[in-house]
Amino acid sequence: MNINRIIREKNLVIPLLGAPGTILSKTTLKENLTNSEVQYKTLSILIDKFSPDGIFPMMDLTVEVEALGSEINFPENTNPSVAKPLIKNREDLKILKGNWQGISGRMKVFIEVMEKIAKKYSIIKGGYVIGPFTMAGEFMGANDIAMQAMLNPELVAELVNFSLEVISEYANALFNAGADAIAVLEPLAVILSPKKYKEFSLYPFKKLVSNLNNKPLILHICGNTNHLIKSMLDSGAVGLSLDSVINFEELKKIIPQEITLMGNLNPVKIFLQSTPQEVARATENLKGIMKNSNNFILSSGCDIPLDAPLENIAAFMKAARGKIN
Repeated sequence: MNINRIIREKNLVIPLLGAPGTILSKTTLKENLTNSEVQYKTLSILIDKFSPDGIFPMMDLTVEVEALGSEINFPENTNPSVAKPLIKNREDLKILKGNWQGISGRMKVFIEVMEKIAKKYSIIKGGYVIGPFTMAGEFMGANDIAMQAMLNPELVAELVNFSLEVISEYANALFNAGADAIAVLEPLAVILSPKKYKEFSLYPFKKLVSNLNNKPLILHICGNTNHLIKSMLDSGAVGLSLDSVINFEELKKIIPQEITLMGNLNPVKIFLQSTPQEVARATENLKGIMKNSNNFILSSGCDIPLDAPLENIAAFMKAARGKIN
């Protein structure tokens, strides 16, 4: 599937669904993140109910690190998180490298979900992997890695490069399972200066593109990425998935045609907290801003919250398809 060609032939609508589907399938988030049959059921219900042009799995930043031995806090209906950092020094990193035995843990759950979706549906199938700097931050802790990036950049670089090896293998498995594109979730990169971003996130991302033989990757960084945008345009990503704080009206003036913008309605303010009428107006407004762009996917700026009203998602899809009364 040629993602860039499809985007230019059709105005794609791909909200980052997943978690709200648990209401429809009467399951918990934990059940979906640990059981491929449950997650496949939930995603299937979402596809059948809302008819998006593409679907991504449940978003989870702990899949890769758990497979390498990180202890995970796993509530029933909120996102899992790392209980405590594993890496303080090179000796810890040496042990961590020894823990990697290839595709394992809940990676297999998401690979199985991809296989099931690819077998039944012809829409765009997206996968998720964690970004290399964010993965390193999960191992080291966000505060510590921010400090060590300045004080001990060699250790951080080694951890990022190892993370890249793991991500490359997992992403390749997702592509082999049927993914048409993979979004690389790199939210922690927003804390970096432009110089450090290039060192610890951009260059590893470009290496990931190379490792995957230029298969289509979408770069997703939450928050205010205005200080990183120019570098992100040089990442080799086929698309940038950006948060609601980014002004698409300004960004579309500088983004190359070969890079697709994806977003960027606020998942909390719009999808969770607004009325269906307000959702429709916000959707129409963004459509108007991007109406002359053929490198745009209408979506949420990030993962839509679990308790977002389903009628708001329906209002988004209706407005996105141009069916407002």
